[in-house]
Amino acid sequence: MTQTTLWIASLFSLFAGASYFYRPSNKATQLIGAATITISGIALVLLFNSKDGFDFLTIGSLIAIIGSLLLWFSNRNKDLSLLLTFAFPLSALMLILNAIEPWHLRSLHSQSLGTSIHILIAAVAYSLFTAACGISILLALQEYQLKHHHLRQLLRVPPLQVLEDLMFEFIWAAFILLTITIVTGVYFIDDIFAQKLVHKTVFTIASWGVFAGLLAGHHFIGWRGQHAVKLTLGGFILLMLGYFGSSIVLQFLAR
Repeated sequence: MTQTTLWIASLFSLFAGASYFYRPSNKATQLIGAATITISGIALVLLFNSKDGFDFLTIGSLIAIIGSLLLWFSNRNKDLSLLLTFAFPLSALMLILNAIEPWHLRSLHSQSLGTSIHILIAAVAYSLFTAACGISILLALQEYQLKHHHLRQLLRVPPLQVLEDLMFEFIWAAFILLTITIVTGVYFIDDIFAQKLVHKTVFTIASWGVFAGLLAGHHFIGWRGQHAVKLTLGGFILLMLGYFGSSIVLQFLAR
């Protein structure tokens, strides 16, 4: 039942990605996106119930699907169809990997209430940062095309100011949740600086510092444009190295 639902959700995700590419303004496309997120959510619930704990593929699917939900919701009044064109196939990939289970993965976390809350908050924070990263790439491409007068090749995206405001809204929300993630990690995890967690902890704190500096610089100095994009991408890379990098090491190299 779980694998069948995962395959159905992955097919819906691929269809949704194609719909946003070919018919981004169609109301039916928004409904397809909503149906895809609903089915993917059901597949995730079944997946979590079938496993004893969380591995990095299940958490990766959670992050991808929450990211798609955030972009889908924002797309109602801002044209983010280009990002959704990539977000839904990414969700499909993660769902397929969970369906075929190409590796024998051990759980990284227990299913205790405390760690489950910690993981859920972290997943939402990572999803918001992923959405902000995607928006920052659109922002950089739009600025490049305007600067080089490629007016006929402008991407189908909202105006620069709208994109930048949305990017900082996502970063603020993600930063608050990342702060809560660090605090709950200290509270619920016995030793976050233990050998198996030290890489994740260090990279996460480094990412927190980068985003704290970006938000402070934006508020007090007026950092924006390419400078904000570079810091957003840098902080996101540190965050992904912290989670997925350490998870891969724990799963494959530390055996």
